[in-house]
Amino acid sequence: MKHYKIKSMALLISSMLITPITAQAANITNGDFQSNDFTGWTQDVDGFPLHPGSFNDFSIVQPTAGNYAARIEADYWSTPGDTLSTAQDEVFFANTLYQGLDLTASAGQDLVLSFDWVFSGEGAGFDENFIVALGDGSGNYYGADGNLGFLLNPLDYGSGAYSIMLDSSFANAIGWTLEFQMNAGFDGFGSNAVIDNVSLPAVTNTSNNVPEPAVLCLMGLGLIGLTQMQRKNKAS
Repeated sequence: MKHYKIKSMALLISSMLITPITAQAANITNGDFQSNDFTGWTQDVDGFPLHPGSFNDFSIVQPTAGNYAARIEADYWSTPGDTLSTAQDEVFFANTLYQGLDLTASAGQDLVLSFDWVFSGEGAGFDENFIVALGDGSGNYYGADGNLGFLLNPLDYGSGAYSIMLDSSFANAIGWTLEFQMNAGFDGFGSNAVIDNVSLPAVTNTSNNVPEPAVLCLMGLGLIGLTQMQRKNKAS
């Protein structure tokens, strides 16, 4: 029985040392779109956030009952009931759904960006381009490493669950946005992107194995306890 207690204490200390601790932060507003609207997000058509009628190329959909997501589309020139004056597509260059980022992170934390995506459309011949990137307000796009580029730029229709750790230079930076963009094409076929479950938590960095002071203290107390139990076991 005493040996069992010693082993249990050792397992407890080990689990405390190897279990990563996460600190969640509400760095994305309405990332799951469960408000059934675009609260927290800005819709942009051809560079004009307040473009009249811009809502036509943006919608909230339900991929499954009760689960809401955002849809961005381009080049759907005709839907049932449309006339030339009421055709749904209004974009010439690009439709963008974006949100300013809260990149708050404490020392020793990493920012992890995640989202689900589906890129689909009317089929063969599409030339619309779907990109996801970080923006700094200059018109340039950046990847997770802070260099010019994209987070995601699928060449074909598809879907996935995207997750990546942002470079440490993004921690506590200001003026950055997360942008989902559908670029228009010229082939007459429409394409769309459905976005859901966007999150950006700050997660405790466990890449270095140097224990924090509180962990060191727990280690010390645990070792003392183990030593005492072992001595009592020998004495008995």
